[in-house]
Amino acid sequence: MTGRFWYEIASAFGFGVVSSLVPILNSEIFIVGSLASGLLGPVEVAIGLALGHGVGKVIMFWAVRNGRRLKWFAPRPKKPVPDGSWRARWRRWNARAAHLVESPRWGMPILIFSAVTGIPPVYLVVIYAATTKMKFGWFSLWVTVGFFIRCYALALATHWGVHLVM
Repeated sequence: MTGRFWYEIASAFGFGVVSSLVPILNSEIFIVGSLASGLLGPVEVAIGLALGHGVGKVIMFWAVRNGRRLKWFAPRPKKPVPDGSWRARWRRWNARAAHLVESPRWGMPILIFSAVTGIPPVYLVVIYAATTKMKFGWFSLWVTVGFFIRCYALALATHWGVHLVM
């Protein structure tokens, strides 16, 4: 393995960390741009982005899960809301969504499906997962594996598409 291989993984890793924390930065565009320009290879970009996304989502998971323990953050008490209001419906929907993500039967499949497809958005799934009793180790493993599958599939499709055009 050459120095270029590690450089490619490191650059994709850095972008993966930043793009997982800042949703405006799009990994799919990074994959297409780096492969179309020939700067990165499909394996390198997939490994780097998946590891970077994994680290970024683990940071988010930890921050949401442990945020209440910080001294400067004091959660406000919930005010009672009328039953028919949009806030009451929103709270019920949030409770149901958190229950699904926390469920041993549905939590990991939702996380993996979200990491592979982006539906529902992984950003939201991470926030929900962090507020539940989901195991940290399983979360970090499956979010990274799911992102690798997603990135590698797109990288291969882009690589083949670029070579068909040329």
